[in-house]
Amino acid sequence: MTEAPTPLLPIATGARVRVVITTLLRRHRGRAAATAALFLVASALGVVLPSCLGRIVDAVSNDAGIAVIAGWVVGAGAGAVGAALAMLWAARVLAGLVQDVLADLRQDVFASAMRLPVSTVDDGETADLLSRVTGDVDAVAEAGGNVVPVLLSAGFAIGVSVLALTALDPRLALAGITSVPFYLLGTRAFLRRSRVVFREVRVREAARSQAVLEAVEGIETLTALGEQDHALERVSTRAEDSIRMQVEGVRVRNRLFRWINGGELVGLGAILATGFLLHAGDAVTVGMVTTAALLFHRLFDPVGQLIFGLDDIQRAAIGLARLVGVIDLAPATPREAPVGVGDREPVVRPRVGIELRDVGYRYPTTGRGISDVTLSIAPGTTTALVGSSGSGKSTLARVIAGHHPPISGVVDMEPETTVPYYLSQELHRFRGTIADNLRLVAPAATHDQMVAALIAVGAEWAVDSLTSDDAGARIDEGRIQQLAIARALLADPAVVILDEATADVGLHHRDAVEAAIRVLRRDRTTVLIAHRLEPVSTAEQIIVFAEGRAAQRGTHRDLLATDGLYRRFWLAQTEGPQLHRSPNSQLPPKDQLPPNELLPPNEQRGTP
Repeated sequence: MTEAPTPLLPIATGARVRVVITTLLRRHRGRAAATAALFLVASALGVVLPSCLGRIVDAVSNDAGIAVIAGWVVGAGAGAVGAALAMLWAARVLAGLVQDVLADLRQDVFASAMRLPVSTVDDGETADLLSRVTGDVDAVAEAGGNVVPVLLSAGFAIGVSVLALTALDPRLALAGITSVPFYLLGTRAFLRRSRVVFREVRVREAARSQAVLEAVEGIETLTALGEQDHALERVSTRAEDSIRMQVEGVRVRNRLFRWINGGELVGLGAILATGFLLHAGDAVTVGMVTTAALLFHRLFDPVGQLIFGLDDIQRAAIGLARLVGVIDLAPATPREAPVGVGDREPVVRPRVGIELRDVGYRYPTTGRGISDVTLSIAPGTTTALVGSSGSGKSTLARVIAGHHPPISGVVDMEPETTVPYYLSQELHRFRGTIADNLRLVAPAATHDQMVAALIAVGAEWAVDSLTSDDAGARIDEGRIQQLAIARALLADPAVVILDEATADVGLHHRDAVEAAIRVLRRDRTTVLIAHRLEPVSTAEQIIVFAEGRAAQRGTHRDLLATDGLYRRFWLAQTEGPQLHRSPNSQLPPKDQLPPNELLPPNEQRGTP
């Protein structure tokens, strides 16, 4: 069995989960008490039917007459109807209670996730947090909406039925107890094994999602280097690991089924045999034995629901532990909002230089990262970081941005109070108008400032609908990124970090977004990360990363003149499919290539 990746974020203990759930329930203590009372009444009314059926058997045996029998029939019907109505009422009250508690939980988890530092979350396995706020929330919501009502009903039904059976005749109740060892042994074995299995299922699902995300995000580089098969193999391996653990979960449940069925057979047989012996000694009537057998039979569904529900409870418990781990990890106070140009007096933006000396950083879980990076970025210039997925370029960008504190070396900015503005490939349009989206970084930005930012990035289309509530329906990925760049202009940072800012932008809007990025880069110290090398070619210096280290550095012309990774990347992107026949195929010598092909399109001869 392949070793599962270790989850980055912590998992709370069972005691801590119980504290959180208790705290959530205290916010709705009145409805919680009413729900318990209604389920108790419904379970008590449920005992009426088997009791009346036992009385009917005795009445028939004793020739009590039609009137007596009819009375017990009416009682049985009234008890059944009353139990059904009380159960429906209880389920309705419980549904509202569960949804409110789940809403509180989701709100607490989301608020905590938003406060988590990037360095805590981004350990090379970003799908860990993603799986918690999606899959784990779904598992808990499913358990709360579907499983909790069933289990609560089952719990009350079992308790009331056992009390009724004991009150009928303790000896018959003791006979039914013979089923308990089967239930206990089966449940113990199930809990011991399923706790491990279901936790591994969640971890492996997160690992599978991470492999898919990395393959999709790095598709251009993987295609250029002919590494698609390796990425697909990684996805396939993690998917097989996930499926294997799910199959093991099915085996665990099947073993539990055999134990439960055995307990039902032994318990019912013991009650009937004991009843036969007691009736032979005139200790009980046939009707009492019938009532006892029906009460025990009534336990079949609740006990099965309670034990089978442990499957979902285990999933929900693991999900809750992972969600509470996010809540406990988040800082108690939210981070301060950024200050934009609309929130401060006009000042001259400082020109900031960046110095990195022997900088290193490693993700604790994966061990990937960067080592011994020394780099100087002059004020107002652009430095591009290129390389294959996992080479370390994005990690270095996040270290410069302050998301990850370096574990070795020094990152210096002058002035030290500079806060870099980080713009990633993630596309987000937040709820509200376009103006609301722009004011996220500058709440006091004026209408004229927002219009100027939109025009600067080529988003004239948004000017007329700046405050329109329905404008968002017409915004696609490229325009969303234009708004993100306009936000960056309103923030007016001295240092901007662009991490694959055009990766998820469609071809239709790519030129417009790249033009907007050129505006944002103007007179700013910029760190630019891109898989496409054409925008990179205009940078003052280019750093090529491989295995967490700077393998090459220089200008576009210098790097093309040297046989190395950059030249291979460039030729793979500009020459087309004929150069990726094989990852080990030999490239033609640079002196045999047409000289014009060594330059980006905007530098080729004959271009105005």
